[in-house]
Amino acid sequence: MSLFERLARVRQARETASPGSPPVKKPLQDGLGGREVKTAWGSYYLVEIKRPGNFSFPRKAGSGLLENLRLVLGIGPVTEGKLRECGYQTLADLCRHPRWQEEAHTCLELIARRDFAGLRRRGASDWEILEFFRPEDLVFLDIETTGLWCSQPLFLVGILYWREGHFTLKQFLARHYREERALLAALLAELPAFQVVVTYNGKKFDIPYIEGRTVAHGLYYRFEHEQLDLLYHARRCYRGLLPNCRLVTVEEGLLNLAREDDIPGHQIPQVYHHFVQTQEPPLMKKILEHNAQDLFSLAHLLPLLMEEEICREMGADGP
Repeated sequence: MSLFERLARVRQARETASPGSPPVKKPLQDGLGGREVKTAWGSYYLVEIKRPGNFSFPRKAGSGLLENLRLVLGIGPVTEGKLRECGYQTLADLCRHPRWQEEAHTCLELIARRDFAGLRRRGASDWEILEFFRPEDLVFLDIETTGLWCSQPLFLVGILYWREGHFTLKQFLARHYREERALLAALLAELPAFQVVVTYNGKKFDIPYIEGRTVAHGLYYRFEHEQLDLLYHARRCYRGLLPNCRLVTVEEGLLNLAREDDIPGHQIPQVYHHFVQTQEPPLMKKILEHNAQDLFSLAHLLPLLMEEEICREMGADGP
């Protein structure tokens, strides 16, 4: 057992056994619209909301990856243009080309095996990778934490997904630090139902933070999902056009959404620590609303960003 793991166990034992830990008060359940869930890992609080709505993402015209000749190593825009003029429109067509046939076969094998890492190394975009998935395969994820490093607990994980004309929002809340392990275990039980995790700066923050906290609790989870981080695409499309690419700024610019009475992100850790001591529902309600708005905004931004990038790619490829 590593030193990090031993320290994590000691810290967890202290949190669980601390005589100063306030009891979870029942009035919480009356103020947030959720319920307590008891598991083998302990208890946590679950808020679940269903909302009708449509969700889809645009598809690139044509056959997508099968028509992307630039997946073949050595083919750039100029060579691609010449090949298309000679009648080579798809990777299958290139399998008849004396020079490119071997590489074209390799690309088709990567597509058949759904080797997304291999396709990305050849330049496949996130949007082209999404061609392999349905809207039902996606889950939007956002976390709220007590700090910037995974040595500090997280206390809220929100997920949002779409099924049969409805969005389902689930928010897993630790009412006290000791409930973090049960929260994480419940989240991990949900994730296998999805193939793509959509976040905003999640590749650098949310995903490694969750993985770090699972190590601290002996759960040792690694995300094997495809990851789509919309922050990178917002920057690619709107850097220089918007004051910044913070989610609230992109919301206002693209969705015409101005948050009212929203809790600033930098205040959330302090408010949560106060909530742990008092268990006053109004303190947590604002954080839950902030988290929910983040998730619904991601669901609305994804098709807009995707369509913008597809249009840019088609414009760049055009005459």
